[in-house]
Amino acid sequence: MAVWQLLGFVTNEKPSAIFKISGLKSGKGSQHPFGAMNIPQTPSVAQIGISVELLEHLAQQTPVASAAVSSVDSFTQFTQKMLDSFYNFASSFAVTQAQMTPNPSEAFIPANVVLKWYENFQRRLAQNPFFWKT
Repeated sequence: MAVWQLLGFVTNEKPSAIFKISGLKSGKGSQHPFGAMNIPQTPSVAQIGISVELLEHLAQQTPVASAAVSSVDSFTQFTQKMLDSFYNFASSFAVTQAQMTPNPSEAFIPANVVLKWYENFQRRLAQNPFFWKT
């Protein structure tokens, strides 16, 4: 049996909206991209429903909190997505020490060094989103 969660609504005054469903499953995944390095990703399935309601009825309903519009500015969101993309790209080339073959023309960077850089960048971004301009 499906469990329906109200994400939001559209009206003539608000004819479009974007509803995020990625955070609706509690207890799954990790906010930290390095936290689930060895856990295989499983696909998620969502079923979207549309209900036509009176405006008076909509005013009495409250959307789930995890579907709320993010208060993070677009630059911070872009930076977070860029960092996640960088890590995913770099980790796709990961090999164990046993798999390494000596090659003097290649340099290897330990994953913990990338993790330390990521955490420092996140900390600095949280303190001042425009630190990179100085």
